[in-house]
Amino acid sequence: MADDSRLTFGRGDVVSRKYEIENHLGDGVFGKTYLARHIASGKHVALKFVMPHLLEGDGAGDKLKKAFQNGKKVRHTGLVRYGEINEHNGLTYLVQEYFKSQSLRQVMDEYLGSEQAFTLQDACQIVIKVLEALQVGHDAGLIHRNLKPENILVHTQRSGPGGSKVVRTIKITDLGLVDMFDPENIGDRYSSDMDSPYLAPELSGYGSEGSPQADIYSVGTILYELLCGQVPRGTFLSPTQVREDLPNHVDHLVELGLSPDQGDRYPTAKDMVFDIQRSFNLEMQEAPRKTNLTNILIGIGIGTAVIALAGLYIAGRDPVDATLGKVEQDELVRKQVLAENPLPSDAIVQTMIAARPDMVWIPGGTYVSGRLHSEDGSMASPSEALARVTDVEDFYIDRYEFPNRPGQLPAGKVSQKDAAQACEDQGKRLCTSAEWEKACKGPGNYIYSYGDTWDATMCGGAMDEPYKLGGREQCVSGYGVIDMSGGFREWTGTTKGSGSRLIVKGGQRGNPERGARCAFSVDEAADYAESTLTFRCCQSIDSAGSEPAPAPAPEGEETE
Repeated sequence: MADDSRLTFGRGDVVSRKYEIENHLGDGVFGKTYLARHIASGKHVALKFVMPHLLEGDGAGDKLKKAFQNGKKVRHTGLVRYGEINEHNGLTYLVQEYFKSQSLRQVMDEYLGSEQAFTLQDACQIVIKVLEALQVGHDAGLIHRNLKPENILVHTQRSGPGGSKVVRTIKITDLGLVDMFDPENIGDRYSSDMDSPYLAPELSGYGSEGSPQADIYSVGTILYELLCGQVPRGTFLSPTQVREDLPNHVDHLVELGLSPDQGDRYPTAKDMVFDIQRSFNLEMQEAPRKTNLTNILIGIGIGTAVIALAGLYIAGRDPVDATLGKVEQDELVRKQVLAENPLPSDAIVQTMIAARPDMVWIPGGTYVSGRLHSEDGSMASPSEALARVTDVEDFYIDRYEFPNRPGQLPAGKVSQKDAAQACEDQGKRLCTSAEWEKACKGPGNYIYSYGDTWDATMCGGAMDEPYKLGGREQCVSGYGVIDMSGGFREWTGTTKGSGSRLIVKGGQRGNPERGARCAFSVDEAADYAESTLTFRCCQSIDSAGSEPAPAPAPEGEETE
């Protein structure tokens, strides 16, 4: 690499009297990257020192600054943020967010070295999060054009027996970096042997303008490599030819992602996410395979979960054909519900999220309330109301149970009266049972918040197991609401029939499989309280603009 010696720094070197070098993170086409500590604040950042020859020529510096500022404006939890451009001893460097992680390449190499294969769930979790972040960049007019495992950062957390539960946080680095330099200065390094498997066929180098479909091709290559242990080259085998445990729809996903003609690929990253979601809805109807697929969408970020929502089967349509099997009836209604509601625009979604960042926005519309046709036997009582279409206006709901702060214990031993007062003190109210159920079922109208199959590892095995808010990272509904299946019971503001007893959602002692279902409910007297009875608050959209009062603790106790 030309100019390599000028870009070499050692531990303890001070840059611009602001940053102290701690470690060398890696080299790339554009230069060298170091971990550094901001001396004044102690905060860690990544410093990317740019190869000097990339800034040769008239206007190169201005091009860098303009493109850097464009990239700096784009914010998403799945994108590494840019900080500032600065100089040190004649060398230009970029300050970026430091994300403690491994590259996806390192994670892949570890799996390969230990002869492990990524599960379909793990591979799709990674790919979905990458697509979510790319969509934000594409909406801002930024195409990566150099996406590969080295540019995807992964932080992995394991929990459960033997570390069986895996939750990964993903960030893409270097989005917009290609646009910061003149293609002539970069030369032919773009199509090096390392990069070319991820390069869309229509791109011949950094000078190619590119489109969102170019990044989708790269994602398709990464998905194939995660599942098959190698990149697709030439006439490659389909994933199901390489691995017998994969369902057939994976071949369809890869085929569309890797189409040589960009017009045949997914139009947007969001469309590929939708197809993954639809594919797994269909998978639930097929014979079970070796890989458990029911929890494939767990860990999706709240932003995309809201953007990906679709609404619901509209009341007044013809009833489902009773000659169909129970599963087929359920899937038909849910597909019709999914298809017949328009998606909110990205602008609306971002506005609603910004208005109440401590809460989750649930769009108005209909949903499939009550027990599904396939919920029978040990799963549900025949006395429960059968699936029907219910309309709910849009609303906000607390992401966690009261006090709605991750890391704290849920407030227990609270009567309905005290819970209602605590919500009122914040300018909120108790959720209705319909609102609670819709938020739990998510846009897919699932039986449990995470899918249709009971899984004690997702949200705990019973309602009386102690937990901290947000501690079970996979226990999240499709809308992004936490701990709604397997947590403590929760008060609602809905009375039972014409009486004075109030409906309680969220759990049943002795039968967690039944009680954790989103449709399950019991009723209690308003002044009743016990240690595993808690609540969360909702807020109507027309009152969400007011500033809520500080949240006082209701009379009761945190459940140890």
